[in-house]
Amino acid sequence: MGSMRGSLDIRRLRYFLATAETGSISAAARALHTSQPALSYHMAELERLTGHVLLLRDRSGVSLTEAGRLLRTHARLILDQLDLAETQLDALERTGGSPFGRVRIAIISSLSARLIPMLVERVRAEMPDVTLQLVEAGTNDITARLDRGDVDMAVYLAADRSRSEQQLASEQLYFLNLADDENRSGKPLNLMDLGWQRLILPAEGNPLRDFVQARARQHGLRLDVVLEVDGLNSRLTAVASGVGGTIVGAQGVSQDDLGTVYAIREIVEPRLFRPIFLGVREDLDPYLQRQLGGLLRDCLLKLSLDLPTESGQCSNPVI
Repeated sequence: MGSMRGSLDIRRLRYFLATAETGSISAAARALHTSQPALSYHMAELERLTGHVLLLRDRSGVSLTEAGRLLRTHARLILDQLDLAETQLDALERTGGSPFGRVRIAIISSLSARLIPMLVERVRAEMPDVTLQLVEAGTNDITARLDRGDVDMAVYLAADRSRSEQQLASEQLYFLNLADDENRSGKPLNLMDLGWQRLILPAEGNPLRDFVQARARQHGLRLDVVLEVDGLNSRLTAVASGVGGTIVGAQGVSQDDLGTVYAIREIVEPRLFRPIFLGVREDLDPYLQRQLGGLLRDCLLKLSLDLPTESGQCSNPVI
């Protein structure tokens, strides 16, 4: 194979990334305001110059080969860095040294409804030259997005400690069920009594399921999981149908629904606190990382989540 040096020009990278992300030559052409034949030509030229088949074409659209997936990862990083350079050069005269640029942050669904509005308000007030792109997702999806470079920062229930995440906070877990007479009382529920409850939990491999199940095993408790449902909103719907109860974080349910549709009970003896982590893309600007990390901690504190001490541990034990 000959040298491919010079084949990856910026325009073709933009064309390729748009095609990869839309999964369709025609959709990418519309988004790029170019003709479909012209875009097809550039994709064919990119494959010829690189010496690799990048796209698999069929009637439903296009999918990526292994080489295509590799190029998509690099294209996104290159174009993001180019956009950041243009933004920083444009803002150099007017920012006065304050943080600027676009930052993509993914937040777990159980925290997003309350954390996102607070974070947006703080960033607008204190970092006006920073543009946020926010994503709500589950931890496994967020982990994959970090691996691909699709997000810059993430607030999630990290399962892979090799990523050098920072623990931001810990969130207490509660038992949630329909608001009948027993549950509406708010009486705490002993951990051992969870064994008598019909539970709706995510499938094994989900960080919440694995965390709760591991703590149950530590105390010789077998959980009665009658239904596996991924996604907080889907689990709440299942609870509302009367199938069983579930376990949620303190921020997972709207206050408007408590006491009317649902009731939560504190799990005690012992109480359960799950760790909340901050994951960061490796090459994210350290100053921007520190500033946004500080805002996230402040927001979590206002949500009454327990924050780590100077030793890195939360004052409430994660048990």
